[in-house]
Amino acid sequence: MTVARALGPGSLTQDTRPAGQPRWVLDWTDARGHRRRKTLSTDRRVAERMRADMIRRRDLELAGLGGEEGMAMPLRELADLHLADLATRVSPHHLRNVRCILDQALAAITAVRVRDLRPHDLLVYRQRLVTEGLSHRWANLAVDRIRAMLSWGKRAGLIAKSPIGEMDRLPEGAKHERRRRRAMSDGEIERFLAAAVEDDRRCGAMFPTPRVPQAPLWRAFLETGARYRELTTACWADLDLERRILVLRAENTKAGRSRSIPLGNTLVQELRGLTFAHHRVLGRPIELGDSIFRTPEGCEWPWHSVNLRRIFDRLIVAAGIPREDEHGRRLDVHALRHSFASRLARNGVGIAQAQRLLGHADPKLTMRAYTHLGVEDLRGAVEAITKKVSTQVPTREAQ
Repeated sequence: MTVARALGPGSLTQDTRPAGQPRWVLDWTDARGHRRRKTLSTDRRVAERMRADMIRRRDLELAGLGGEEGMAMPLRELADLHLADLATRVSPHHLRNVRCILDQALAAITAVRVRDLRPHDLLVYRQRLVTEGLSHRWANLAVDRIRAMLSWGKRAGLIAKSPIGEMDRLPEGAKHERRRRRAMSDGEIERFLAAAVEDDRRCGAMFPTPRVPQAPLWRAFLETGARYRELTTACWADLDLERRILVLRAENTKAGRSRSIPLGNTLVQELRGLTFAHHRVLGRPIELGDSIFRTPEGCEWPWHSVNLRRIFDRLIVAAGIPREDEHGRRLDVHALRHSFASRLARNGVGIAQAQRLLGHADPKLTMRAYTHLGVEDLRGAVEAITKKVSTQVPTREAQ
């Protein structure tokens, strides 16, 4: 190409027009064939070194090796560029999680630049996470975030390759879980919701100012299967009380896809009453952009669930529900989602329908949720089979 033959080291000249000390200016042709002009330095030796570096990077880009230069990039700089791009494509909550994971990983890894990173560094970090009590799933996730950052850098042309290559993942599954959740039984759910109503009544009598009741929120967890952020970010514009449908917007869901959840009559009636409670607490009519579920004081729920967990702990104690069962499985706020999945299974809802309601991208996740069915939940299925067989086999008297 004629453009390639015309490329050279550029012309370094002294610009004496500005007032003060003259500066050295470089005129050169970039990798795209465009003429460029840039002021470098007042010192010629510094300007010569800068020119050599700029021309070398241009020549590497022309040879298709522009990413080789990026291998000297600090990992922190690459992470910041990756997060800036990610901010345009994911929800703020997801971005916050990725930033937190990357910050913790980069602080623990001794390598500073991309080219210095080795698979062994991540293996040591992963082993440390497991030793500290995290599950294999979370340890894998930390490594996956680093791998995703490096892959993004390669696709963006910032680095030539990922220095960690392929790494075997730690085995996951129930055997390696550190936090095993259990689902509530139907009886426990009834006691839990009754305790929530009583807690609202007791707290309302204790405080002189109006208070937002929380029983509708707990029922919504149990009857929609929504995650904490999905439910607490839903606004009145997402709710159709006439059609009894709640829409969870794509920007607030974990899978990034919206889903519509049908609502039961009892929950709809409680939500209608919630509009009046919000009016009393906020001192104004509700607006479509207002959150459906608010804290007892009328504020929006924060991105973390610490405050909600305190209320949850109080309710299960009041309802006489054990936090942990004989198999070491525990109850927490997210276990209400597992309870919803188990109730679907108990009532014969198919996997495909349950997957849509739960918002799982992979049906395997739905199958794992269905494993919360207990022996008593399955007894009806076994008895139905044995009853059918017993009616077909002739008794001894009949023979």
